[in-house]
Amino acid sequence: MTSGNGGSEEQETGTVGGGGAVHIGSISGGSVATGRHGRATSTSYTYNSPPQQTDEATLALLEAVRALRADMSVLAASDETRGVDGELGEIEGEIARTGRTDPTRLARLRERLESGASAIGLLASAATVAQAAAQVLG
Repeated sequence: MTSGNGGSEEQETGTVGGGGAVHIGSISGGSVATGRHGRATSTSYTYNSPPQQTDEATLALLEAVRALRADMSVLAASDETRGVDGELGEIEGEIARTGRTDPTRLARLRERLESGASAIGLLASAATVAQAAAQVLG
């Protein structure tokens, strides 16, 4: 009977045995595979958390922006949806990096959403973004 550092245990019958268990509570930056036919799969999630000093109004805006981006996926792609999604992405990125966003960009987005000139304005989450933007802009 032999056993190796990372492997299986070969018994006298020639079969590969095991019977142990591996429990991983958390792993960062890697993958784990066990057993003879084990296969490691790596999945990573990035949570763009804003800096801790971000004020409550900006955090609410970030949450609303993310919700609107998700809701927009039901709309047919158009120049308008791509443009708004681009603005939302810029705002989301700025907040995640710096804890705030450019007031000019935010005001422009708010006007765009409140105009009701597109299907985006019909989404409830668009109204939530416009309200959150108003709170941030003061």
